Amino acid sequence: MSILYWTLGTITVLVGVWGGYTKIAEGGLEEPEYTVIESLKEGEIRQYKPFIVAQTEPSAPGNPGLREGFRVLAGYIFGGNSPNESMPMTAPVLQQNKAGESLPMTAPVLSHATDMSMAFVMPSNRTLDDLPKPDSDKVTLSQVDMGRVAAIGFSGRGKQARFKKMEATLRAELSARGIQTTAPALYAQYNSPYAFPLLRRNEVLISLSAPEQ
Repeated sequence: MSILYWTLGTITVLVGVWGGYTKIAEGGLEEPEYTVIESLKEGEIRQYKPFIVAQTEPSAPGNPGLREGFRVLAGYIFGGNSPNESMPMTAPVLQQNKAGESLPMTAPVLSHATDMSMAFVMPSNRTLDDLPKPDSDKVTLSQVDMGRVAAIGFSGRGKQARFKKMEATLRAELSARGIQTTAPALYAQYNSPYAFPLLRRNEVLISLSAPEQ
């Protein structure tokens, strides 16, 4: 019996440490600035300020592509640049699965030619002119102006099936309310792979047409 108590006690401590790490190390990551302008039945509508991203287009679909994209972008912010500058991690990591139209990055879409694009948000105190140049030609720096966005969130692991389910829920409400969208959805993950699963934040973000005057 004492072994059982010891085991349960050890597990409880480890879970507490893991959860504490997640809140302390990742709870204060900088995020793009936005204002909530309307609440939905599930989710909300936000107005985002423009922000800069480092973007890459993985060569493979699915989970292999996600791992490749994360590795390439992490390499850039952790010194894979000129002059070997290490930048702080921000949130969220953005993923877009569906190829968008060929639009400039000031449009509300991560423009790309393949089936997947991934982006890291850059610190708000940086500009395109003063960000370090990526060593890898797979990384591009661009400004994104998503503008008016519908968002719905969920906790736990950011599995693709769950993202798609939440996207369908959000699109159904937008359609029922006659709200038009302008771009493929973005899947946003606010935590690293090392975060405690139950404390992870995930969101589906869908850019919206400007409201009629």
